[in-house]
Amino acid sequence: MKDTKIIFLEREIEVKKVLVASLLSALFAAPAFAAAPGGYVALDAQSWSATNTAPFGNPGMGLRIGGGYRFTPNVGVEVDYGQSGNSSSVFGTTYKVTATQLAVVGTYPINSQFDVFAKLGMSANSVSLSAGTCTSCSKTDVLFGIGGQYNINQQVGIRLQYESLGKATNTGTNDITASTLSLGAVYAF
Repeated sequence: MKDTKIIFLEREIEVKKVLVASLLSALFAAPAFAAAPGGYVALDAQSWSATNTAPFGNPGMGLRIGGGYRFTPNVGVEVDYGQSGNSSSVFGTTYKVTATQLAVVGTYPINSQFDVFAKLGMSANSVSLSAGTCTSCSKTDVLFGIGGQYNINQQVGIRLQYESLGKATNTGTNDITASTLSLGAVYAF
């Protein structure tokens, strides 16, 4: 016959297994406001950052418009177009950066109203100068990003994301690389 302490420990272990299984099921279950399959549009305000832009500063604030399609609540694609504001130098020359993006988006719902996501794709970047040796330089590079989205309801969400757009020029030395931090709204239909 088993000792009562062993029986108690075995039952405690079984209860803990059930609790862990329940917790894992709750984490991986699709929440009520999770992004449902279907299309969506997005509008973001972006803060642009660029390297190797001396004597210029960072690009100004910009906007991005985009849209996507979720095949499942966890996997989709997104196409975006974004443009920075102008940045100027002491010499009166200005530049701006544009990016056209295509990315696969993986979404993980944390709870019924909050999702985290990651992006991986390509970004066709372009730098336009008002004067100088390179009045329009461009480069297509790998795009990756991470972010979070607060779902107000099943159709409207607010998202915050960081994206590394890769190189925006292809001059060989001191290439300009760009990244953005954006805050915007998503509307699913």
